Amino acid sequence: MTKLRAGFVALMLFGGAMAVAPRQAAAQKKPQRDLVTREELLASAQSEQDLYSALRSLRPRFLEPPKGIRSIAGNSVQYPTAVVVDNKPMGGLETLQSIVASTVDEVRYLEPSKAGTEYGDRANGGAVVVKLFKPKATKPKVSVVDSVPAKTPR
Repeated sequence: MTKLRAGFVALMLFGGAMAVAPRQAAAQKKPQRDLVTREELLASAQSEQDLYSALRSLRPRFLEPPKGIRSIAGNSVQYPTAVVVDNKPMGGLETLQSIVASTVDEVRYLEPSKAGTEYGDRANGGAVVVKLFKPKATKPKVSVVDSVPAKTPR
C-alpha cells in the first residue's frame, strides 16, 4: 500500500512540475513570426529610421519576394507584395520607406493566399499590413475656482 501511495505522490509531483513548465515558457515572450509590435520596434535600434530598414533587421522575410506561382502554361508568375496602411492599399514595399518606424503600432505579414482573400488581386503576392499608432485622447480636466468673494452675513 505504501508503494502505491509513494508512486501516486511521485506522479502528482511530476504532473505539477509539467503544469508549471508551460507557464514559465509563456512568461518568456518569443517574437511572433508574422507580427511586429510597437514595443519590439521601439526596443530595436532602428526605431527612428524608416519602417523598411526596421523590418529588414527584425523580420527580413516580410521583404522577400513571394515564391512564384505556377500558371496553367507552366511558367512561374511573380506577384509583388502589397502594403496596406490603416486598411488602405498604399502600393508596394517602397511605401515602407516613407513611414517612420516609431509611428507604427503593429506590422503584420499575410501569406499570399490569406492576403489575396482579404485584399483581392492586388495582394496575391502577400501583404504587409501596417497599423499606425494613435495616442489615446485624454479628457480635459476642468476645475472651477470660486472667484466671487463670500458675503459675510450682517
